[in-house]
Amino acid sequence: MQSLIDDSSAEPHPGATSMWSRLRSYPTQFSRGFWIFFAAAFFFDFGFGLFFFLFNLYLTDLHFNEKILGILTGTLTLGNVVGTIPTTILARRFGLEKLLLFCFIAAPLICIVRTSVLWIPAQIGLAFLTGIAMSSWPICFSPAIAKLTNEQNRLSGFSITFATGIGLGTLAGLAGGYLPEFVQRAGHPGSQVGNIRIVLLLACVVAFIGVWPILKLRLGTPDPTERRRIRVFHPILLWFLPPFVIWNIVTGSFPPFAAVYLQQHLGMALPHVGVIFSVAQLLQFTAVLLSPLLYRRFGRIVGVGFAQAMTGAALLCMGITHSVPLAVTYYFAYCGMQWMTGPGIYSFLMDHIPDEERSTASAIQNMSGAICQAATAAITGSCIVRFGYANVLFGNAGAALLASMLFILLLGYATRRPVQIASSDPQMSGSAL
Repeated sequence: MQSLIDDSSAEPHPGATSMWSRLRSYPTQFSRGFWIFFAAAFFFDFGFGLFFFLFNLYLTDLHFNEKILGILTGTLTLGNVVGTIPTTILARRFGLEKLLLFCFIAAPLICIVRTSVLWIPAQIGLAFLTGIAMSSWPICFSPAIAKLTNEQNRLSGFSITFATGIGLGTLAGLAGGYLPEFVQRAGHPGSQVGNIRIVLLLACVVAFIGVWPILKLRLGTPDPTERRRIRVFHPILLWFLPPFVIWNIVTGSFPPFAAVYLQQHLGMALPHVGVIFSVAQLLQFTAVLLSPLLYRRFGRIVGVGFAQAMTGAALLCMGITHSVPLAVTYYFAYCGMQWMTGPGIYSFLMDHIPDEERSTASAIQNMSGAICQAATAAITGSCIVRFGYANVLFGNAGAALLASMLFILLLGYATRRPVQIASSDPQMSGSAL
């Protein structure tokens, strides 16, 4: 088993080091550039978390029905996928900084227009443009963190950024519930929909503030000679994508229907569902923050596989049990273990890809995951109607276990083949195994 452990993620065993001492070390563990990017991500996550939490409610108050909302959501996703390839080409030509700057300027401006132009065809077009504008963020996110960290702190960098994003999403949801009423009490006697619009505009301003730290980022300029040598498809992706795509079947299948499962299948009251979702998000935040401890104990490959297997076990137990308290307990375990895999998966790929090829690999990773999740969510709805929740959960459990085995076996095998995955970066080549 030791031979399957990813060496490049291994750090000295923390031993008696407490979680508190690890948290205290974060300010000095990372470079100034990392914290500048972290500040940009903070404004992006909170601003757009608040915007998208309220935007559908805003449209509903303006008498847009669920069919239109579904079309707008699907169109935004389509724009994100369509924008992936040209964004990747631009990132390789002009660098990550310019793409991030475009995203932080264009996306908030388009969203401001979306709050004002309420003609349905215009809303569809603006949703598509929003997806294109925001496609730069997932493509640049992982390569930027990889560039601003080293092999010793990269896993922690992904963990703290992921966890903060989850926490800000929770905070944005809470703020979205109270801010419209606060605006009214602060002296704006308008309608509820008018107050929501004010909060939406404020959310866009918050996201736009991220331009300031982006302007201070120094991520380097692409070398024209390096651009000619960039491979479109790095060899490690041959081993990475099969378990990653199967894992995205798990992450894209049940989560869109979790609220319906809790309310309709388990018969829980809507307020209780809201409480469970809030607790689940807190558990996700904690699990992601603690994930480096798992990976330092087992290594990244085995650590990710273990978390995936535990996710599958939780899904299996949810499908078997008829007890509501047990089902909720297993749901909490499912949420925590599923999100624990993120930092390990993303940092593993970035560690095994040369710097100049990271944006391309990130684009392929995100596009394959998005397409898989979109297709899986559509198929899962029909499967639930035909076969019931229990059978769908059993299928998800099987997919999670298969992803776990493939992740350990394929990537464990790939990391023992240095000729196949060696980086063009001498430092990366020396640490590939």
